[in-house]
Amino acid sequence: MRIRKIRKERKLTLAELAGDRLTKGMLSLIENDKANPSMDSLAYIAEQLGVEISELLEEVSASELRELLEKVKSITVPKLLKTIDPQRERLELIEPYVDRLPVSYEAGQLLVFYADAKHDVDKAGWEEPLKRAIQMFKQMNLMNDWLRAYIKKSSTEFVRHNYKEALDILLAVKKEIELNHYVIDTLTNLDLLYRVAVEYLAVGMDEDGFGVMDEAIKLSKETRIFYRIDDLYRLAAFKAMMDGNEQDLQYYFKKLYQYADFTDDVTTKGFILFTQAHYYNSFVKDYEKGNEFAEQYYDFDEGEATKTMAFYYIEKGKSLFGMKRYTQALEAFEQIDGFPNYIHHPYDLSMQNELYAYKALCYEQQGQLAQALEEAKIGVDLVEPFIDTPYKRFINDTYEKLKKKADGR
Repeated sequence: MRIRKIRKERKLTLAELAGDRLTKGMLSLIENDKANPSMDSLAYIAEQLGVEISELLEEVSASELRELLEKVKSITVPKLLKTIDPQRERLELIEPYVDRLPVSYEAGQLLVFYADAKHDVDKAGWEEPLKRAIQMFKQMNLMNDWLRAYIKKSSTEFVRHNYKEALDILLAVKKEIELNHYVIDTLTNLDLLYRVAVEYLAVGMDEDGFGVMDEAIKLSKETRIFYRIDDLYRLAAFKAMMDGNEQDLQYYFKKLYQYADFTDDVTTKGFILFTQAHYYNSFVKDYEKGNEFAEQYYDFDEGEATKTMAFYYIEKGKSLFGMKRYTQALEAFEQIDGFPNYIHHPYDLSMQNELYAYKALCYEQQGQLAQALEEAKIGVDLVEPFIDTPYKRFINDTYEKLKKKADGR
């Protein structure tokens, strides 16, 4: 039987901590593997030390794990991960315990945090701790935590742009839940359905994606739990816009306005303004209207945590291009020093990379055809791995048009 050593600031052994000679003698024998104590002996030792028996038998006690988990949770990791320092801090806290973790809820949660930090800091070594967490949660019949760990696994593949792998993970776990009738709470189930919908659309399986979105919206309405409803409507609005479905687009805008007004949600309000600017610039080609909404987005006080000026400058530049103010458009585009690192869906990435096509068209108008071709080719290369979208077609068509012009065709 293995006995855990309880240490304080002076790193005392159990024997040194014990208050009487009998306990010291018993502990010395146990710690040196010369005795195998009975439960009565352990109960006596625990009483002398003022601890629970379980704390003597575990590599890491439950109280230590709870304390560690609270410390890890207290470290804020911003959505805009401009620095990996918070994740490195989490990693350093958890690492000494990883190989000694017992099967427990706290240990499983720590493994999930550890895997997440491992991915951000080292870009490798995250799979094994996450697998352990998944196995732990299932062993303890903690099915909501088990599912959330799988969603984390899928999301990690998604941010690596392994879209098919990400989808396959969730489809397999969704099937297992249905076959075995696992009881999953509504919030976690909505997370699952939202992620499945997102990943279906990322691989071009639109019909399946919208089927799951309808399933999620129906579940929200039935349970009157509207978690993720804004995300679902935003996704639906974006898809309707790309498909040129004006009726559906206005329907989802209406739903988003209602949600934003009811909840006073600044992220949704900002999304509506940005999307309207984008819609008028990229699809309606009403650049004056696009510029109007871009300026409203600029003036909208979302707060630094959610407002992204790159979104403003790309739409501002497109509006200026459409109004034939090419030098000013290029100046706006040059203000963009990168897009948020939390955006990974092919829709969003392709949309962002329109930047290079519009820069190319501005350079063409200024008579700089070589520079125009260079910018256009950057856009083509960046969107090459992604599914077909209006953005990808526009980027590719711009490059082909410029190539023909350069070849004198």
